[in-house]
Amino acid sequence: MADRFRRFFKRSGGTPELGALTRFAQERKGVEGFIEPRTATQPTTLLLVDREGDHARAPVREPRDAVRFCEKLGIPVYDAAIIGYPKRMKEFNARSEGKGTQNDAAFDQAFEEIQRRFKEDPGSTSKG
Repeated sequence: MADRFRRFFKRSGGTPELGALTRFAQERKGVEGFIEPRTATQPTTLLLVDREGDHARAPVREPRDAVRFCEKLGIPVYDAAIIGYPKRMKEFNARSEGKGTQNDAAFDQAFEEIQRRFKEDPGSTSKG
C-alpha cells in the first residue's frame, strides 16, 4: 500500500497542494519562490510572492522539490532562511492587517496635524 502512495505522488509531480501554487504563479506577475525550512511544528514549505506582495505557500517533501517546481515554471527561488522575506510581502501583510505602510503613517501624521490646527482655531476655516 505504501508503494502505491509513493508511485501516485511521484507520478502526479509531488505534493497535491502545489497545484494551487501553479495557478498562483500562472495568474500573477513577478513571482519569486522562497523555500522555508522545516521547523519543529511546520514542514518545509514553498512560499510564492508576486510583485505586489501577495503570497501563497504549500508544504513540500524536500527543498529540492521546491527548486524543481520553480525551475519548471521559470521562477527564481531563494532560501528564506538566508535571504529573508521580501519587503513587498511585509508591506502587503501590514496593509492587510490594517497596520499600514510608511505612506499611511505620513498620511495619518498630516491628518492629525490638520485636526490639531482646527481645534486650535475652529473659526479660521469659516472666515475664508
